[in-house]
Amino acid sequence: MKTTVKSITIVRPFQLPGMAQPHPPGVFELQIDEEPIDVTWEAYHTTMTLLLNSNGRTEAWPVSREEFEKTLAPSIAP
Repeated sequence: MKTTVKSITIVRPFQLPGMAQPHPPGVFELQIDEEPIDVTWEAYHTTMTLLLNSNGRTEAWPVSREEFEKTLAPSIAP
């Protein structure tokens, strides 16, 4: 498995499926895990986890690539 961690800055409040209320903007870590799939060509299964910090605690929130593109990507600072 290959893991990449990126620091992203989200500039607007956001709400992912399952969140009771919008989360405030800030700087977050996005962990991207790529696991090889056992096929005859090179392919990977990708999962993403957003690490949310609030009230002194860190919470790992699973994010699909589709939800990332739809909800978070438009709010990420360049």
